[in-house]
Amino acid sequence: MTKTDQTGGAPVELATRLRQAMRRLPGPVSIVATHDKETDKPAGMAASAVIPVAMDPPSMLIAVNRGSRCHSAIEGQGRFCINLLGTDQTALVEPFSNFAKRDERFGMAEWEYADSIPYLPAAMANLFCEVRTTLIHGTHELFVGNVYDVRSRDDDGLDPLGWMEGSFARFGLID
Repeated sequence: MTKTDQTGGAPVELATRLRQAMRRLPGPVSIVATHDKETDKPAGMAASAVIPVAMDPPSMLIAVNRGSRCHSAIEGQGRFCINLLGTDQTALVEPFSNFAKRDERFGMAEWEYADSIPYLPAAMANLFCEVRTTLIHGTHELFVGNVYDVRSRDDDGLDPLGWMEGSFARFGLID
């Protein structure tokens, strides 16, 4: 595993303008989940910063706040699962994005485990990853994980859950 540190402070005004601009960029909504070896409990977070990196090797990137419990759990475990959500799963997002509701996170849906890593079978897809490279940048750490398993629902009419302008969004194909 390779680790690089990139830090630096941006002016508050620039960060505010960037945040406002990025609200216009639609992104997918996922739940990243792992097993916390320290507490022997599942850990997870809502994420929109999920990016495919390459198909050779198959890999994904997630950005995780270094102050979060999920960050330390991913560091300790070295593996995580990205659960790609559908529009029928909006209720799951708040507990995974609100620290005060963390006790509700794994009680709201049927979770299963694959080699101790929690995953949501009802998600549109589950991407199981093993951390290969990390990059610390400011408040976050980027984890690049090689994908070692993929599980997908075979339903027709899947409706991916998105996030834009501070609200849930729907993605659709353009004819």
